[in-house]
Amino acid sequence: MPPLLRVVLCCAGLLSSSASFAADNNMTPEERTVRLAYAKLIFAVEVQTVERSLHPARRKSVATPLQDAVQQNELHIELNGFKVGDIAEIANRDIQDVFPLPHGEDALFIGGVTYTFKDADHKKIEENSVQLPVWQPGPNVGKVDIHATVAEMLAVNQPTDFFDRYAAYNVVVTFQGKSRKYRALALLGRDAKGAAEVSFTDSVLGTGLVEVKSVNLYPAVLMESVEGQNPAVMDWLESRQMPLTACTPGTRDVCCDPATLKCGISTLDLKSSSAYAAVRGQAAGQ
Repeated sequence: MPPLLRVVLCCAGLLSSSASFAADNNMTPEERTVRLAYAKLIFAVEVQTVERSLHPARRKSVATPLQDAVQQNELHIELNGFKVGDIAEIANRDIQDVFPLPHGEDALFIGGVTYTFKDADHKKIEENSVQLPVWQPGPNVGKVDIHATVAEMLAVNQPTDFFDRYAAYNVVVTFQGKSRKYRALALLGRDAKGAAEVSFTDSVLGTGLVEVKSVNLYPAVLMESVEGQNPAVMDWLESRQMPLTACTPGTRDVCCDPATLKCGISTLDLKSSSAYAAVRGQAAGQ
């Protein structure tokens, strides 16, 4: 194994996050890690769409508006063309051959947001989520005639992170009728404490990947407060149930399938939630 290369893409916004390098029968650990990050971003945007639809005046009749909103705000992502290897393989290549620098093309800004609410027992709970994406002009790093190797660009600003593997891949993003197709890069390794680390250079979805990098995206607002006690919301939650094989045992978190980029809630978590008891319990008693 070549020496670990200390890396950061200082001019194109290298984005860090913690991740699990669990093995998968159908893909490399690196591809699986990348896919899980994008799957969580898709789910986070969908949860935000559902929560925004729950205006108090519409809680009793949001079925059709909710379906329309989810469809309108669907963040569709395709990932393919993965090339995975040791970072030494690309260290001496021109950065623009590995990751074309952006020239001001539109990107999706996806900021973070935190909700504070009270659960069924009046206990205050915080939920981290993301704002709905907004198309806006992206950075114009490519305007400058940059011809540097990956090693020169990536060995500068992150002395505490040590990356030894990479995954380069194609991304197709579609949101509200607009699409972008481009190449992205992920670097994988360990931080100074030995914890798994992955950093994404994605010129379109970069801010969103930052926001979901290490956040528990469990939709507590929908599961444990009166916000989710709506038949339409419960129908949506039930449609997003995931098998326990897609979940991390013993955690209250979202469950994801990296192959399909689908995330949801385990059946166990759903049926033990206060929202499920309120909605389906009432239905059973009628």
